[in-house]
Amino acid sequence: MNRFSNTLIIGILILTGMIFQFPVNAGVKLPALIGNNMVLQQNTAINVWGWADAGEKVSVQASWLSIPAIATTSADGKWNVKISTPTAGGPYKMIVTGRDYSITIGNVMIGEVWVCSGQSNMEFTMRGLGGWGNYKPEVCKDVSEGKYPGVRLFTVQRDTSAVPLMNCKGNWLVADTGTVNDFSATAWFFGSSLSKKLGVPVGLIVAAWGGTPAEVWTPVAAIAAEPDLGYYLNHFNGSQWWPGNPGILYNAMIHPLLNFTIKGAIWYQGESNRLDARYYPTLMNTLITSWRKAWNAVDFPFYYVQIAPFSYSEPYTGALMREAQLNCLSTPNTGMAVTMDIAGDVNDIHPKNKLDVGKRLALLALSKTYGKSEDSFSGPLYKDMKISANTITLIFNYADGGLNLKKVENNNFTLAGVDHLFYPATVKIQGNSLSLSSPKVKQPLAARYAFTNTAEATLFNGAGLPASSFRTDTWDIITDMAVLRPLFDTASRTLSYQLASRARESDIYYAFNKMPGRFSPRYLRPIPAGKPGTLYATVSRDGFLSQSVKGWEIVANKASGALITYKSLYSESYPAGDKLALLDGVTATDDFQDGSWQGFEGNDLEVIVDLGKAIQSKTISCNFLSDNHSWIFFPKLVIVQVSEDGITYKQIGERRFTAESELKGVVIQPVLFPVKSSIRYIKFTALNHGICPAWHPGAGNKCWIFADEIIVE
Repeated sequence: MNRFSNTLIIGILILTGMIFQFPVNAGVKLPALIGNNMVLQQNTAINVWGWADAGEKVSVQASWLSIPAIATTSADGKWNVKISTPTAGGPYKMIVTGRDYSITIGNVMIGEVWVCSGQSNMEFTMRGLGGWGNYKPEVCKDVSEGKYPGVRLFTVQRDTSAVPLMNCKGNWLVADTGTVNDFSATAWFFGSSLSKKLGVPVGLIVAAWGGTPAEVWTPVAAIAAEPDLGYYLNHFNGSQWWPGNPGILYNAMIHPLLNFTIKGAIWYQGESNRLDARYYPTLMNTLITSWRKAWNAVDFPFYYVQIAPFSYSEPYTGALMREAQLNCLSTPNTGMAVTMDIAGDVNDIHPKNKLDVGKRLALLALSKTYGKSEDSFSGPLYKDMKISANTITLIFNYADGGLNLKKVENNNFTLAGVDHLFYPATVKIQGNSLSLSSPKVKQPLAARYAFTNTAEATLFNGAGLPASSFRTDTWDIITDMAVLRPLFDTASRTLSYQLASRARESDIYYAFNKMPGRFSPRYLRPIPAGKPGTLYATVSRDGFLSQSVKGWEIVANKASGALITYKSLYSESYPAGDKLALLDGVTATDDFQDGSWQGFEGNDLEVIVDLGKAIQSKTISCNFLSDNHSWIFFPKLVIVQVSEDGITYKQIGERRFTAESELKGVVIQPVLFPVKSSIRYIKFTALNHGICPAWHPGAGNKCWIFADEIIVE
């Protein structure tokens, strides 16, 4: 038989098989959630659903039941049956049969099912956080030895939709070191803790997307129906990396899950809503109640993580967000896991210790949902205060085993009086309460604990769980810092500095080389350049100074205000002062978002500076930033050339940098070259590495150069 005949016969057999298994006008289809290795909620009535031809009868035979459940497909091609589930156990199988096609689903477990949602701290996998090496060896060993055969993992693939979808993409996986390594670390440690403590299978459904605000996970109709949430209908909170339209992820990644019976939900999100924290309690109440209504479970448990300390560029926004999350506890059957003690690096918005995060979420579920009350589930929560003479007494709930202050000095407690200025407090423990006093506050009116962006936990209960940050006052907090903008007058060729603030109805006070106070000059007009030193400024409203002070290092620079020509433009996301940025006399800080760094994504920095006339110069220098966590690297090569006529250039120096290994932390590197000649033109080139190196989590993506202030001395 020749090759053509063989091919023809094989083709006919394949075609026949395809016709038999997938009839043109028939065929039962199942959603992604109904499949091999799934976990179904125990001791309840669950849905099994799918699609088939209109009028087609579909039977579902579960191996734990003696008779099948039967459904007739409706005119729109949908069918649904309800079947009862037994007490936790397995493995079982399920057979779904239509007119001429059946599907067998194997390795089915019965247990507890939880949805795990939020932004990057929920989405981040073990691998993305550095892998098993961040945890004790026994954590990986337990998984490799198969101690969690009943924990099953389902990750909803990222998707967006303007309308509610009925299906999603994903599949159930059995836990092993490979599948867990590529699964949400927070969800894994939560689910494995539950399974170990309860002795039952646990199904974890992760629907998360880094960077996303809470409104995208909330039905847009529910937002529109809440008068206090009109803000979100007119403010886009997305970016090129994540969607920001209300409801767009609810439609695509939550709505397809609604037929699947769950026990409850865990949530790890908040960073992207910090600038609208005042709306967050209402937004989260709307999200939670709308999910419960959609799942037809009016009170399923909803446990969430309070954001960890982080060095946000806007003062108090992290503290105000944690306060908003604390207020979310007013929604019934919720609980909050505090993470103020496990931030690790306050310059990394993704704390690597997801083990304790997952375990604290599990403590909430074990106690509040499953009645395992032998373990504490909450750290101390502020309840009330009493003022007596020069002392404030703070009273707490959940002070199980008494209160424990880890630091006597720098304890993160502060007091304020009528001037609203907070000073460090001395703290004495009195059972389940704390007594606060300060020699600088004779008549205290308010107390705060860890109420800054980066303050970490110092207060714990006897169970070792941290207290949430809090404040006893409701005073106005200014979250906008003063901003400095260089101004160059082309007519007079003079440089000056303008101070501004986005804070409503505010004034700005400033001073050179010292902290500004209420008797410092009030900013009224641009400040002339030419005075080297540190310019400090703070914002004031209603007669009260913000305790957040911004400072800028002003340097003498012969190139200030010179004409600069760019061969390749900087990124629109980090323009600093546009074409004045590198010659404005202001040096940048170690915060790449401080407004003074100019960023180049994948591009080289290539500029020519025209000083206007030939001058004598000693050195030419420039600062570069390395912040590998933010994909910012030193340039591959820096070359400086000078000229008197703009035609003939001579090179005065070069500097090379490597990106073969990670540079820990944030580093500012000045590059300086001696000149020893008369110059008018400077050709300054810094070559980008192009893409992040192989060792970097963003390997293959564009990396950044951040530069600041070309100084001619």
